[in-house]
Amino acid sequence: MAVGFAATIKPYFTDCYHQHMLTQGPKIDLWNPATVKQWYPQITNAVQGGSMPAAGCPDGVWDAAQQAKFLADFSAWKAGGFQP
Repeated sequence: MAVGFAATIKPYFTDCYHQHMLTQGPKIDLWNPATVKQWYPQITNAVQGGSMPAAGCPDGVWDAAQQAKFLADFSAWKAGGFQP
């Protein structure tokens, strides 16, 4: 079964992370699957490098296990054709 954005990817992007990305830098809408698809390489690199998600949200930054889980799901989303 293909990974879908709404069920698997979007829940990683809490309201705080979403709001932060709408107001910082290139203003990425993390709740829009087309936008996240467009920014896929940059998001992947930012998570791998530990700069995403940034500190400042109640949910905190992701530890190594959470990063790995996100990256696996994110990669599966891409491999499945970026399903909604």
